[in-house]
Amino acid sequence: MLTKTDDAEGMKRSMDVQRVALKMKQHHRGDMEKTQHFVRVYTLAKSIGELENLNVEEQYSLELAAVVHNVEGDRVPAVRDILLGCDIAEDIAMKVCHMVENIENYEHIRTLEHQILIEAKLIVDFKEHNTPEKEIIRKAEDIFITNTGKLFLKRAFRL
Repeated sequence: MLTKTDDAEGMKRSMDVQRVALKMKQHHRGDMEKTQHFVRVYTLAKSIGELENLNVEEQYSLELAAVVHNVEGDRVPAVRDILLGCDIAEDIAMKVCHMVENIENYEHIRTLEHQILIEAKLIVDFKEHNTPEKEIIRKAEDIFITNTGKLFLKRAFRL
């Protein structure tokens, strides 16, 4: 059963994510493609995380990472500045920075939320870049491990 403290903490986390999303929209200076990209990755990552039953801390880190994953410039300092500027705790900010820094380095996946972030980003990238089916299947076999990510991939591409 949720307590008022749990509910208040959940609302705070949700507001944190929204505040960071607003900063990212400002960071992209009206570039709708980049904004829509992070919104698609965020939405997909959030759903996969919830369906994979991440705990609240993992879900929070995942959602923050999904929002800031396509920051421009020197990635880690830019992500850190955005997160700390939105009053995100430093330990969470550093975890998110690690995920963003290693979003395309599949050998540095240390957590389930990082795995989910990569799966969500790949699904969105496959759609945005009209990736050939053979490449999607190859990457799916090599990279995807969550049941929900695999299911979403199959449904998105009718595999």
